[in-house]
Amino acid sequence: MSSRQISIQSQKAGQKAGKAVKEFCDTTSIHGLKYITEEKSHWLKRVMWTLVFLAGIFFSGYFCWQMWNKWVDSPVLMSLDSNRYPLKNIPFPAVTICNVNKVSKTKLLRVMEDPRYENITYEKMQKTLRYMTKLDRAIQNEKELDNLSGYYKSLNITSTDLFDVLKKSAPSCRDMIMDCIWLGVPSPCIEYFSFLPTDDGICCTFNGAEYEDAELDIKSNENKKLRVGGNGYRMGLALVLDADIEDYSVTNGKFDGFKVLVHTPEEFPDVADRGFVLGPGSETFVGVKGITTFNTEEVAKDVTPHQRQCQVEGEKKLKYFPQYSRSACTIECATQLMQERCKCRPYFFRADKGIKLCDLASYSCISDAYEDVREREDQFCSCLPPCSDVWYDPEISYATFPGRGFNLTRTFKRLVAGRNLSSTADGNEYFKSNVAVLHVYYKDKTGVRYKTDIRFGVEDFISAMGGLLGLGLGLSFISVFELFYFLCLRWVFPSSKRLSRRRSETVDCHSLPPGNKNNIWSSTSTIGTAVSVS
Repeated sequence: MSSRQISIQSQKAGQKAGKAVKEFCDTTSIHGLKYITEEKSHWLKRVMWTLVFLAGIFFSGYFCWQMWNKWVDSPVLMSLDSNRYPLKNIPFPAVTICNVNKVSKTKLLRVMEDPRYENITYEKMQKTLRYMTKLDRAIQNEKELDNLSGYYKSLNITSTDLFDVLKKSAPSCRDMIMDCIWLGVPSPCIEYFSFLPTDDGICCTFNGAEYEDAELDIKSNENKKLRVGGNGYRMGLALVLDADIEDYSVTNGKFDGFKVLVHTPEEFPDVADRGFVLGPGSETFVGVKGITTFNTEEVAKDVTPHQRQCQVEGEKKLKYFPQYSRSACTIECATQLMQERCKCRPYFFRADKGIKLCDLASYSCISDAYEDVREREDQFCSCLPPCSDVWYDPEISYATFPGRGFNLTRTFKRLVAGRNLSSTADGNEYFKSNVAVLHVYYKDKTGVRYKTDIRFGVEDFISAMGGLLGLGLGLSFISVFELFYFLCLRWVFPSSKRLSRRRSETVDCHSLPPGNKNNIWSSTSTIGTAVSVS
């Protein structure tokens, strides 16, 4: 085929394509196209409608892209489900109280009467326990820690022995709590407290979850989660706490008193990072607002954890905690990092069976690992918050204690009788310098509940995309089918059919005898001759 014939065929094909495009533009329901191909229309009008159509494409395309990103990146939405959620459905918070003094001087002297510790000075044991109760002291003190560790090894004193010294010499819950009132009634609510290790030494936790460490012989009291049905400080926990400043031996703060953390029972009490200060001579009121969240079944089934940015119940199991929480997950991650790097675990973290307790030489390593998790949690851990969660928003206020009328209260009389204190001015002076009062209660009559639900279902996404395409271009389902019909049924299929017919004719031509290739169709005279001869 010559180049001229190819050019003619190309022109014909272009004319057919142009005719088909014009036919589509004239008949389609997409807005604006018919004005672009309208016959005898001025070129300025065509240019204007072309620009308007392109603007519609840009408008629809941009907002459809934004809608797609929103659907992919944030498919779930947290919304207020109820601001009148009953308090009885929300567990009362756990309250962890840590004395700034980690070691009682009286108790430590008594423990050191053991013959195993007769060669250890009181000052050396103080220094040892100071490192054990405040991890950041170990940073850049590797040499001194190595010397202490070697010293105790030479005396056959193990890490478990040193923890036993700490546990026996730490101020107990009964030492700290002078008076306990639960739901407005003086009661032996000390039974609701557990004496447990934290990152801030050994502390007392009220209404905490079950905790057991068989290797260190630690087990929490087994109590059901406490709940209340009303608000106000009379419907909560009231504690009178004794700092006993004269008995201070090892402190980890620049102040006297306590550090307190209000948290969910399942959380690890990281008091060192999140606790607030409670000083002697003050009465502190902590009014909390109970906040809960829950997720719908669609969120659990249709959205991945990465997209929803939370874990549904039962989706991720922890090794050392019975119930998932972000705090527990982070602690477990830190524990495993310490096991990998330092080949041991600190006394306040549970670990795999057989992992030894860290000696003093390893404290620098575990403090570095803990700092790495704090600073780059996302890098080391995959700990999303739970989709169904409880947390407490505290509002803290305080006043000086004791007031002028304290001597006339029943609490004062109980304290004087129970602790053999003087009811004179000397007794008041002791309260001012050693005693703090804490109230923890629900501030409002009801809690708040949030729901995590799907932001866009498939039907919502299609509706939103359809609305944007309809607004920008007038595009509808019918318009999409028109485009499909034009491309496939009116253009592609007929073109394929014509191409197939041409190929068939070419094959038939090549199958004829050599002499007939130049005369495929018989002339009328040949046909007539053939008929007459027959």
